[in-house]
Amino acid sequence: MPKRSSLFVSCAVVVSLFLSGCGNDCQSTCTKLYGAAPNCGGPNEAVGTIGLVQNGESESKKMRQCMTACETGLEKPGEVGDYDPEDPSTPRDVTLDNDRQVALWMDCVASNDCPNLETGGYCRPVW
Repeated sequence: MPKRSSLFVSCAVVVSLFLSGCGNDCQSTCTKLYGAAPNCGGPNEAVGTIGLVQNGESESKKMRQCMTACETGLEKPGEVGDYDPEDPSTPRDVTLDNDRQVALWMDCVASNDCPNLETGGYCRPVW
């Protein structure tokens, strides 16, 4: 019986984490990209980067653009197709067409550090 109860506890933990909203979402992904340091948006002296929000750009505008693209993609079911957020040759302005592409993009942003996102060409689109 101990194996059965530990299995039940493990399943309960996984279900509760899923229901609690842990993990990547549009808000956390866009905040990582365009939020103030230590996120990638503003100057981050710790990693020597200038940030994804450049002089003259608005952090709130970048956040809105990111959130709109993310949420619009999530509304449409679909397949990944040839979209690969880890491929640096992916066009910078590629469109996230559906939920599976958005999910890959969010995972990519979560798993990469700011220098890769800013200059490495990873996790496109990055506006």
